Amino acid sequence: MSRIPLADVAALNDDQRVQYDRFPSNLTRAVLLLDERLAGLLPASANALRATDLDAAWREAMILRVAALHHSAYERFQHLGQAHAAGWTEQQITDIEAGRFDRLDSGLAAVLAFVDACVVGPDVTDETFAAARAHLTDRQLTTVIVLVGHYMTVARLTGILRLELDGSPDDWAHEH
Repeated sequence: MSRIPLADVAALNDDQRVQYDRFPSNLTRAVLLLDERLAGLLPASANALRATDLDAAWREAMILRVAALHHSAYERFQHLGQAHAAGWTEQQITDIEAGRFDRLDSGLAAVLAFVDACVVGPDVTDETFAAARAHLTDRQLTTVIVLVGHYMTVARLTGILRLELDGSPDDWAHEH
């Protein structure tokens, strides 16, 4: 059970209802507690991150890695199906979550090491930065930093508020 009461779906205004209907989830119900200007940022950021030129499989690997580092069952629940849809096997997902990067493509391994360093923060070594940069454009590298921050925020919201898992994960068939 959540630590605080989430937004009551029956009491949502029209704009909030539109947002909730795009992603009917406990996360959205928590986000709708925010000021309207803030409430729209999380889904807009998620939509923008999905629209970038980051490889979808790598993106989902990064999200699962952030989820693993934050012990975010909610985030894992919502992205596990997306990871499978992007082509990841159970063994690869286990390796990603456990930090066994030596079993993965060397480029992805470098990027996931960068993700780890971003999560641990506050900085990354020149060596870790250069290794990731060898496999990403400058735009993609900057996007990865934002992606990590976005999913760290989701992990914090879902973890600290102790949001219950939704009945089923979102299929991402439409924008949030």
